[in-house]
Amino acid sequence: MEREIEYSNEITKLHHLTYRRHSRAITAVWAIFVICYAILNSIAFIQPQWLGDTDESLGVGFFGLYESCERLQVGGEYSCRGDFMNFKSILNDSFRAASFLVGISALLFIFSIVCFIMFCFLRAATVLKICGWLQLLAALCIAAGCIVYPNGWDDPEVQRICGMDTDKYNKGRCAVRWAYVLAIVLIFDAFILAILAFVLAVKQANLMPKPTEEKAHMNGGFKSDSLGKQSSLGSSYQNQFESIPQKRDSLPDTLHEPEPQRQQRRVDYDNVNEDADIRL
Repeated sequence: MEREIEYSNEITKLHHLTYRRHSRAITAVWAIFVICYAILNSIAFIQPQWLGDTDESLGVGFFGLYESCERLQVGGEYSCRGDFMNFKSILNDSFRAASFLVGISALLFIFSIVCFIMFCFLRAATVLKICGWLQLLAALCIAAGCIVYPNGWDDPEVQRICGMDTDKYNKGRCAVRWAYVLAIVLIFDAFILAILAFVLAVKQANLMPKPTEEKAHMNGGFKSDSLGKQSSLGSSYQNQFESIPQKRDSLPDTLHEPEPQRQQRRVDYDNVNEDADIRL
């Protein structure tokens, strides 16, 4: 029995170590993806390649979240304007809101990377939950930014390049550039990373039973066995003690016999012994 318990404990420890290794490997891969996402999110935020001209456009230029560039002369350089630190330089309120939301998204992912330091001080499940909530908020922010951004396409500066038929959520003669597409893809990536963080936090539960609980369970089992043995022994002793009076009552009551009968019994006993000696 003891060998079986030791064998089961060794198997449980082996499974536990394998599970811990796999969990740590997945967490490391998740952390790498978070870092890559933060880099891509920062690129999408900085690059002014959200909306741009085509061959059918009236002018030559492109627009980002907060920066817009236009080429005034054929073969000349682009003239860019707009600064995130100066909201008044951004074309319209929709572009300002989109810049703020996407910037907050990038900042939240940077904060989640900084939270990796807390793995040294807090439980892994707690850190993963914090990162998961930050990434979920970041996903909502970048999604809102991508939804709000086309609302500012009716700006006169945009219409001068993309045509007068350009309106809210209508790109006119312009085309969506790669930075806007990248931002849309990052929405789904952020939700996936947040869900993965919560799943990893749940999976961080310890598979091994606590030593105190295991010891208490084993001691409880030994105590129950010993109590069962003691109760069985006690019942057997009680049955023996109860049977003693019956045996005592069944014995012949020779103590109260008259004296002549005792003497006769002794004589008979002596005669039996003499006959036995003669035969031998």
